[in-house]
Amino acid sequence: METWLSLWSIGQFGTIKEFNEIKAGGFDGVEIWAEQLKSKEYLEYAHQSDLKVGVHLPFHDLNLATPDHAVAERSIHVLSEWLETMAKYGAKHATFHGGYAWSSEERDESILRAGEKISSLKKVADENGMELLLENLIPDRLNYCHHIASNTEEWLHLVKSLNIKACLDIGHLAMMETSWEEAITRLGDSLGAVHLSDNDAKSDLHLLPGEGNDLSRGLFEYLQSKSYSGPVVYEINPYKYSLTDIIAHVSKVKEKA
Repeated sequence: METWLSLWSIGQFGTIKEFNEIKAGGFDGVEIWAEQLKSKEYLEYAHQSDLKVGVHLPFHDLNLATPDHAVAERSIHVLSEWLETMAKYGAKHATFHGGYAWSSEERDESILRAGEKISSLKKVADENGMELLLENLIPDRLNYCHHIASNTEEWLHLVKSLNIKACLDIGHLAMMETSWEEAITRLGDSLGAVHLSDNDAKSDLHLLPGEGNDLSRGLFEYLQSKSYSGPVVYEINPYKYSLTDIIAHVSKVKEKA
């Protein structure tokens, strides 16, 4: 497996210096965070630093499950542009959010709409030699809306039925109340990437592993036993940790391995 870093973790004001530090710190690649103001610059910095690249597609103001035709078309347009851009830099994966229902009562209709839009997006990804990775999301326990996919059965169904891959977010999974052992086993070859951080199983804190409930204890060994060879992407809170903190943690992990 490979060690990657989500560029959300370096904040909005990174320079080529940080990318060289990421490379020297033992990371194999970076996941471009398309929400960031300098995301296109970051993509070029990653190229200059000889880091592999993937992308976390944007999701603010976008919704693949929306009943609003204009929003749906805009969402597909923006995401397709990102896939085409990333393909030029040799990216092989794109993590994305499945959208959300406007209300929990319309969950079933929204899942159908999301499935149709994901199928359209997959055609663009296939044409550009990339894999789509549906990320598991945090359930809205107040039922104001429904995030797709925020329960295990829904997530697995969409991944399998649409013939896409999954991005397994360890922190989100804890809040879905599913063990990563079960999720990894059931996903099988559909597991495309892992987002790694820690929390208290109540809030998505994006702590360094071991600084919350130690959610990922034994994860690396388990992934190795399953012959997983994809990226493990550290997605760490940039408002709590510096890049130096993250690199120091990863160095300790590698020393113990």
